[in-house]
Amino acid sequence: MYYGIGFGIGLIGVFFFFNNRGCSWLPGNRVKEMVAERIIYVSDANLQILKNLNISEGEIGTYIQEAEIHFSKSKKNTDPQIYHFEGATKNKSLFVAQLVLYKDGLACELIPNQFSSENIIPTKKGYGKPVSFPSKKNLFYSDSSAHTNCQRKALGIMEDSTLSNLFYKNGMIDITKSNFKNKPKSEYAMVFKNDLGTEIEMFATYFKEKVRIFKFTFDGDKCP
Repeated sequence: MYYGIGFGIGLIGVFFFFNNRGCSWLPGNRVKEMVAERIIYVSDANLQILKNLNISEGEIGTYIQEAEIHFSKSKKNTDPQIYHFEGATKNKSLFVAQLVLYKDGLACELIPNQFSSENIIPTKKGYGKPVSFPSKKNLFYSDSSAHTNCQRKALGIMEDSTLSNLFYKNGMIDITKSNFKNKPKSEYAMVFKNDLGTEIEMFATYFKEKVRIFKFTFDGDKCP
């Protein structure tokens, strides 16, 4: 009896003080944990919607973690899943968005100002701008082939941390060339610029929460 009373008081304390955020076993928090391990991106077209709503790109990560997920308005049994989020931002008391979450994927798409998951079609073409990144120190690494090592040396990005930092700074996801539902591993095309302004495209797979680069393309590539 005493154990039951104490456990009940503890649960009440968790809900009251942490607003459900301390309960990783709750469905909404499990979804948010999955999202926190992925890149969140917004398509070129939808970036303007965020701007029109006076919502900064830097707010999105916090919004996702603090907003409420309405499971009754979400599509949970599909791939990709589409989750309906409602919550506040700095300049809006209520911001509604849909989050497209691919199974075992690196990236998920935020579609702003949409009020029904039933009408959502994930973006198929163009580019997506990352607006939130996972907290991992080095998300990217490349294979150890002689060709890839030659390319990285030519580009001056031998360190994985350098590669990650450059992509975080100005990278984009090439949605057109990516295959989010490829099996057994999803494949991604991404572009970024190095410190010399050279545009670099890299192709990668995503497995066990790491991004493995298997090819770079750039002007002036002389690697055999």
